[in-house]
Amino acid sequence: MGLLNGKKVLITGARKGIGRGIAITLASEGAHIGVNDILNDNFSRKLLEIISSKGVSASFHEGDVSKISDIESVFDSFIETHGQIDILINNAIFPDQQRSFFETDEIYWDRMMDLSLKGYFFASQRAAKEMISAGKGGRIVCLSSVHSYVAMPNWTAYGTAKMALRRMVKGIAADLAGKDITANCIAPGAISNKLPDLNDEAVDGPPHNPEDVKDFVPAGKGGLPSDIANAVLYLCSDLGQYVNGETLLVDGGMIASRQNPTAHQ
Repeated sequence: MGLLNGKKVLITGARKGIGRGIAITLASEGAHIGVNDILNDNFSRKLLEIISSKGVSASFHEGDVSKISDIESVFDSFIETHGQIDILINNAIFPDQQRSFFETDEIYWDRMMDLSLKGYFFASQRAAKEMISAGKGGRIVCLSSVHSYVAMPNWTAYGTAKMALRRMVKGIAADLAGKDITANCIAPGAISNKLPDLNDEAVDGPPHNPEDVKDFVPAGKGGLPSDIANAVLYLCSDLGQYVNGETLLVDGGMIASRQNPTAHQ
């Protein structure tokens, strides 16, 4: 038996990278998966095939979850398909995460906060309403970052949003007291988001070159989507049922060593 048999899971920004890894891993543990992304292409269609091959249901819910109207339509579609939501994974982010202080303009700032903070909040709010209505409790997990712990050049907007998520889950945990719903963050470190070949069903693509990360990651290697997915699995299964309002670092010891690389997840 899987650790998540029969659970209904919605993952935002799940078409590639960490989101894809989470989707495949949770499906392997018996969860039915709803994949959200802004694009529906060969990568998303292949992911649905991989999920379905695990003997669970898979669905795609297109939408820009930086917008409340799209969040509502994504949830409406998910609930119509799956009947309820047991687990929400807030993972969506756009590729341009790193920008210098003086090149950060209003458009970039608003896009970062709308997707990485506002979107996560209102998706969590809608998920909690659905979970309370169903009366079966649930799990909310938000993807934060090591950038929420230390300041690194050119990551100020991103780090600000990711730090706010850590405070947000504490508030959600307090606001939902007695509802059997936990809210937590996972903070990835240097994670390789390189994809395997399109027809490869593996969770992980090629790893970082260890030489590129050995000076700032005590583990001596970079992380992979499976490392984050396994942490999500812990928090969403009964194994992590007593963890609430917290942030779990999955960074190979990077923050413990207090080294500052120039670029990573």
